Amino acid sequence: QSTGSSGINAEYGRVPESTSTVVCTTSAVDRNKNFREKTKITCYQNTSDPDNPRLAGQRMLLMDCDGMQSVGKSWESKVFGTQYMVGVLDKASGEMELRPASMINMKPYVAGWKEETERNEIELGFAEKHKKLMMTFGDNRIQRTIRGKDRIKDMESSTLGEAMQEAVESVEESALTKETELSHSTLLPPINVEATELADVFCITDFITEGEMSALLPFTEVLRECTQTHVDEWRTQKKYPEFALSRLPVTIEDEEMARLRLAQLLYISYMVTLVTMKQGRLRFKREGFPNTPAVVIDTLYRKYTSQGQGENGKVRTTISDQQRAKLLNHIAALALIIDNYRVPYEELCRDTGIKPRLLADTFRQMGCSCKKLKKQDGSVRAIASLSLPVKLPPLVIRKGGKKRD
Repeated sequence: QSTGSSGINAEYGRVPESTSTVVCTTSAVDRNKNFREKTKITCYQNTSDPDNPRLAGQRMLLMDCDGMQSVGKSWESKVFGTQYMVGVLDKASGEMELRPASMINMKPYVAGWKEETERNEIELGFAEKHKKLMMTFGDNRIQRTIRGKDRIKDMESSTLGEAMQEAVESVEESALTKETELSHSTLLPPINVEATELADVFCITDFITEGEMSALLPFTEVLRECTQTHVDEWRTQKKYPEFALSRLPVTIEDEEMARLRLAQLLYISYMVTLVTMKQGRLRFKREGFPNTPAVVIDTLYRKYTSQGQGENGKVRTTISDQQRAKLLNHIAALALIIDNYRVPYEELCRDTGIKPRLLADTFRQMGCSCKKLKKQDGSVRAIASLSLPVKLPPLVIRKGGKKRD
């Protein structure tokens, strides 16, 4: 038996030399010629509970070299379903014989040092161990330096979500300036360029899912029964965007088609509300969208917004430039569906705050032609129309980045 002063607990007994156990060691100090001559290696076996196969298979190895001790534990590999093997080469016959082996990781032993980690916990790495040693044995200057680094690390981790959001936005912005970038990018809705009818160019389910449509239909009752007086009152209250109000009341006789058109007008109203909402108000979803189905709000936020952790640890909702561009493209496409692919878009410009030239570029990216027509009263009306066959704009090559010297 050996005492704890040599790094071996009393529950371990020395393995008899008559057994077939052979200890083979490898170390970074093997380059020392006198290493093996100065090193004394002793193998111990757990004898606390011989009837327990898990404990009975545990080995402990003690290596003593010039007064420096290293201790390592090994569990019987067959207990955990893993078997290590070592090959013994017979130089005379050239045959290799495989024999069972155990892997033991040696650690320096310091008298009085108690391990803080259990077997089922993650062991500390070199940096963490060095930090603990410096906090225990280092002077005040080193300890102050370590505590300062910890505070800085905590401050950086608190803004990790915001930093990740900025990194994602910067990557998205740089992606727009890559060479060989298509102008009809992924920011546009799916377009069927092979459509033989205008109704097949866009699919309404790409904008409004069946679940959203089912949730919107009960909210169309008020719009279905409204009169011009109600529309004028809503315009004064700014309850709906001008694009939706100018198309009310709906005079379609088919009840089902009328309800679908009203649901589309409601949905584009919610999209316009989202694109004009300030960043600081995005987190107030219910207040920004009163009397709106929850499934519609959640879908809009999932498709067109991002969430990250702010400086105060709270969830921060933002809309990046790319997400805003995607939302505007979807608004323009839904407006084409509502107006049968011929849209006077001055009202959309006023509702979204987008200049007519920029909104015209959005329509042109989807293959539309934009014209300005004069009315009888002398005013000019901007109209975007889509015709067959759909011709998307050609490949646009943008050159970005700094020039090299």
